[in-house]
Amino acid sequence: MNMTFTEEQQMLQSSVRKFFEKEVPIDLVRKLQTPDSTGHSQELWKKLSDGGWLSIAIPEKYNGAGGTLFDLGIVYEESGKVLLPTTYYSTLLASFLIEEIGTEEQKAKYLSNIAFGKIISTIAYMEPQAIHNTNCYQTVARKVKDRYYLTGTKSFIQNAHLADPLIVMARTEDEQTNEGLTAFLVNPANEGVEIKQHSTFGKDRQSLVTFTEVELGQDEVLGEPEQALEGLEAAIKKATALQTMEMVGGMKKVVQSTVEYVSQRKQFGVPIGSFQAVQHHLADLATYRDGSELAAYQAVSNLAEGLAADREVSIAKAFASESYKTITVMAHQLWGGMGYATESDLFLWSNRAKATELSFGTRDDHLTQIMKWMTSNQAKKPKTKMEVTYSI
Repeated sequence: MNMTFTEEQQMLQSSVRKFFEKEVPIDLVRKLQTPDSTGHSQELWKKLSDGGWLSIAIPEKYNGAGGTLFDLGIVYEESGKVLLPTTYYSTLLASFLIEEIGTEEQKAKYLSNIAFGKIISTIAYMEPQAIHNTNCYQTVARKVKDRYYLTGTKSFIQNAHLADPLIVMARTEDEQTNEGLTAFLVNPANEGVEIKQHSTFGKDRQSLVTFTEVELGQDEVLGEPEQALEGLEAAIKKATALQTMEMVGGMKKVVQSTVEYVSQRKQFGVPIGSFQAVQHHLADLATYRDGSELAAYQAVSNLAEGLAADREVSIAKAFASESYKTITVMAHQLWGGMGYATESDLFLWSNRAKATELSFGTRDDHLTQIMKWMTSNQAKKPKTKMEVTYSI
């Protein structure tokens, strides 16, 4: 794994950084987190589309840029620095599933529309009784002749109030195995769909969505019936790895802001950054940041190259979840009273750190997955030599 950016990736990083710094000011982030906001800026969405940031990893034949998952990871890292609204992430998550299991006709339609910024989408897969265990999903699509009738409840759905289509994971009636999941393309305006917004720590828009005998046709099945599980797992794995890149971007911003703050704030006539205790804390923050970066880059790089990455993704998510939270907590302490004043903006990154810690599996969830890998036969296989070159 070579972690040195190519010339093209360096240009991509520079371009997206300039775009986000200009188009996603902190005032906009604050505005989109107010209770009366939808959490989405249509003006920003159009600029994201016009800049090509929605189409980075979409294949060229579907009007995308045809970049790699690692190219998209570079965008995610820069987005984490500015706290980009979450409609970007939920829509790209949906695009991963569409690309994995959709028919050619569906890919041409929906991936092109995502690339052009014409739709916002998301996946409804978690349930109140089963966040990650697909075996326990209770949402059912009862088939009668050529129609489906969807009933059940999905929770923690990002941007369900804006998504069209809302991609809903359900199993056909009487199907008891986890191979039976089907993905349905649902319009939230359909009769029988009820959306209730969750109150979240991160101030992002997540919802509890209840489906009551929602009538759907055969053309509203994404891909083939009862064949969505593998694609869902692949899409979530990509989104999890990319989220660790987003988290790394947030960590870098917080550490940078904290270094600047302790370099300017003075006590006893000298900057507090000259105190040894403060320097030790900064060194700890850098360790958490750089360790998370290495793990995230490895996870996304493996996926981009088509290599096995279950272990790498879980390591990256577990470590980033703890690191991002730890960095923001320590930053609040180093900022002193200003760290707890809402005028400082630091709390916005603290909120995002908590939100990302809980999404796509908590630290404990991923540590459990790592333990399973370590005790399986996979852990006993000989490891291939990995060469790492790293540039800051």
